[in-house]
Amino acid sequence: MMRVLITDFQADAGFEREVLPGVEVDALLSLIGHPPTPADLVRAVEERPAEVLITWYEMFFDAPTLVALSRAGVRGIVRAGVGYDNIDVRAAITAGITVCYVPDYGTDEVADHAMALLLWCLRDLGAALPTATRPEAWWDATRFASIQRLQGSTLALLGFGRIGQATARRAQSFGLNVRWYDPYVPRGQDKVTRTTRVESLPDLLQGCDALSIHCSLNDETRHMIDASALVLLPPHAVVVNTARGPIIDEQALYEALLTGGLAAAAIDVLEHEPPVDNALFDAYLRGELQNLLLTPHVAWYSQQSARELRRKAAEEAGRLLRGEPPFNPVT
Repeated sequence: MMRVLITDFQADAGFEREVLPGVEVDALLSLIGHPPTPADLVRAVEERPAEVLITWYEMFFDAPTLVALSRAGVRGIVRAGVGYDNIDVRAAITAGITVCYVPDYGTDEVADHAMALLLWCLRDLGAALPTATRPEAWWDATRFASIQRLQGSTLALLGFGRIGQATARRAQSFGLNVRWYDPYVPRGQDKVTRTTRVESLPDLLQGCDALSIHCSLNDETRHMIDASALVLLPPHAVVVNTARGPIIDEQALYEALLTGGLAAAAIDVLEHEPPVDNALFDAYLRGELQNLLLTPHVAWYSQQSARELRRKAAEEAGRLLRGEPPFNPVT
């Protein structure tokens, strides 16, 4: 019988078994009883082969791990999610392992979450928290005097794929002007979406009222938004990130929020998750940054999107098992 192994995060494989009748599906977490390591994974497939793996975000696949998995009979890895930065894709291809991902399961949820974070920033909702000021000063509406009208404001999008474009549509319904930078999007997409395309990161950042990040994480985008990029934003600008944490230099963001270089930021993703010894996160928990909102990497989530993700990941695994062309291979 063909076998699929879920490598991390989830312990229950019942839903995937329903999607893949006639296929043996197991979750490594339930088999070994503790969060698995790459060594645990290699050992498991050596003992009981699995042709395809479904992986979340807690398992990392470097070149030696991928070579060992290939030797044990693994032919495909499906990343249950949009990002696949936890997999050395080149090493996988070299090892003869096909890598796939699920890019279209939570587009609406992430775009909705990005807009919620954006509105929190632009409407200065952090000032409404009971900890924002002294009780006797809380009703003083002059604390909100810096709020600007949404209509006519400029939203800058770094990345203009599915989620970036979904966010643009939502922002336009609020009357925001949308411009974006993404050198990998075909020409003419600005005309279709009634947005403005710019040709460089400085052109994107200078003079905008808000920046929302929607690009993937790779060597090109890691710390793309660093101190030299943040200084290009006007002091009244806000930053939203629902993509990947390492795209922003967190120390530079922390200093910009502390010194007034930015008005506010709302972040769903951090460089290391869960955060450990993270100055930005620690200051947030201590209540030292009233102009910062953090959410724990939940932009993707709704009950419906979680089921859609698991279904599409399992269906892609099925295509790999049957030798059919996958829908979303990483090349």
